[in-house]
Amino acid sequence: MVAQSGQAVLILKDSTQIKGYGEISGISSIVSVKFKNDTLKYKTYKSKDLIGVDILENDYYRKFRYKYIDGDKYPEIMEIVAIDNLSLYVRVYEGGVLSNSFLNEASFNTLPNQTVILDNGQEISLSQSRNIYIEIDIPRYSYYVGLGDSDQVEHLYTKGLPFAKSFKKSMKKYFKDCSALLEKVENKEFSKDNLIDVLEFYNQNCFKSNSN
Repeated sequence: MVAQSGQAVLILKDSTQIKGYGEISGISSIVSVKFKNDTLKYKTYKSKDLIGVDILENDYYRKFRYKYIDGDKYPEIMEIVAIDNLSLYVRVYEGGVLSNSFLNEASFNTLPNQTVILDNGQEISLSQSRNIYIEIDIPRYSYYVGLGDSDQVEHLYTKGLPFAKSFKKSMKKYFKDCSALLEKVENKEFSKDNLIDVLEFYNQNCFKSNSN
């Protein structure tokens, strides 16, 4: 049931950040964050209290955030893969909600930081870093996408769920406005193993602020 734990930064609803020791635990969609520091004993936080938590691993903070999936009433916690015009998140299922089945490290681009402004006036600062995931042995995981850092996301692709859409069908459904991307999927230049590249291509070549 215990998924991720370690040195952490707790991010409260008012954007206050507290450093200490955090742990994400739970089963199915019942997830909580336990946290303590020098002045606080372990306390359990739920989505109504938090934006999310960053947990240190391999000298890099993995960033977990609560997101509303496809307009659901209650949010679920997932990990940021990349923040961009259209951002990418991952949620892993392995008995519990999250697992250590991804090896995770940060990769750094050579491009300077950029700011993107959406139609609603939201400004997004694009970080120079992104997460790189190497699959070890994961029975099931799901990817989600959302505009900028919005708390609303949409399901993109799931591996390991019976009767789930194939990678190609999922890409055709979501990225139907990007023929160049779909051509790369058809030619197997893009696969489920490089979804970060798929999102980068879409953001650079096909994204429109009013899409989806």
